[in-house]
Amino acid sequence: MIATRMKKRVLIGVMTALALPLFGQNEVQFIRIVSPTNSRIIQFSPDGSLVWSNGALGITCIVQRASSISGPSNWVDYAQKVVITTNRVVTATLRDLSVPADVKLIPAGTFSMGDTRDNTSGEAPVHSGDVSGFYMGKTEVTKDQWDVVYNWAIEHGYTFDGFLTGKATNHPVQRVSWYDCVKWCNARSEKEGRTPCYTVNGDVYRTDQIDPECSWSADGYRLPTEAEWEKAARGGLSSKRFPWGDTIQHTKANYYSSSSLSSYDTSSTRSYHPTYSNNTSSPYTSPAGSFPTNSYGLYDLAGNVSEWCWDWYDGSYYASSPSSDPRGPSWGSYRVRRGGDYQSYADFSRVASRIVNAFPYDSRSTVGFRIALSAGP
Repeated sequence: MIATRMKKRVLIGVMTALALPLFGQNEVQFIRIVSPTNSRIIQFSPDGSLVWSNGALGITCIVQRASSISGPSNWVDYAQKVVITTNRVVTATLRDLSVPADVKLIPAGTFSMGDTRDNTSGEAPVHSGDVSGFYMGKTEVTKDQWDVVYNWAIEHGYTFDGFLTGKATNHPVQRVSWYDCVKWCNARSEKEGRTPCYTVNGDVYRTDQIDPECSWSADGYRLPTEAEWEKAARGGLSSKRFPWGDTIQHTKANYYSSSSLSSYDTSSTRSYHPTYSNNTSSPYTSPAGSFPTNSYGLYDLAGNVSEWCWDWYDGSYYASSPSSDPRGPSWGSYRVRRGGDYQSYADFSRVASRIVNAFPYDSRSTVGFRIALSAGP
């Protein structure tokens, strides 16, 4: 089986590759190296050990995999490794960096962050932000997703402090503190064999309420930065209030509609969302993914639950924000939340709105989160 596939691989005239079951998966995967020194794979084993020839100091090799060899166009980037060696044969260890099904790629690029039209504190000045490519959760983390990781985590040395809950398994998890969210991200990373992003004094952050450090190059799950969240929420649109345009209605989001914001709150129904409240009172969350996506394929970026971001809040930060991958000030009192919630007015659901009245240890019924993944080194 393997020999046959390798022979076919050579016949189509693409670079030599080794075909072996990858990381315990049942299907055969094809692997190749693309490098400026014409490297070739000379050994590969199921435990992830890869050896290739013609290594050189400081070059970048692209490791690629495919399950089909019908043509080069079917190949996808697998990982990138910077080769630091003076030997002619290079050994590296690969991890399976296949993209999870519950995220979407947010392309790298520059966008205009902030807003001045609504005279809201902390949203000015509008400034240019250049954000590296990354992956963002399609939906807010659901109660079901939380429970699966949580049950694994508490058996592997994790502790959580919030009073977490959820309307139903397919609704966003609620009442999660910022600290619990980053620990959950670490737990999911470890559960899936990824490198956790958050550490305290070099150790994986698993317990207590401590402000961790974040390794942005790690392949684990994390919270998005404010800049990442806003770029993702805008969906490629410029100078719009919401992920889809300049007005909001109950057909688009689960929020509190009021005629006092009639210039852009044009919903035909007022007060709490009629579908997700009991007789226009006692509102609650909507199931994840209940409303149309933005152009990046992301749901519920306006309303439902507000979402924790990595950044500390500083109302004057935008005036001195770095132009490339800003990650907020080094300290503060509040961690920023984004996106509004099912109880809040439309102005909090704007993509530029910065919700800043919660300490990182707070857990509220209107608060949840969404995951992010770095796209590569």
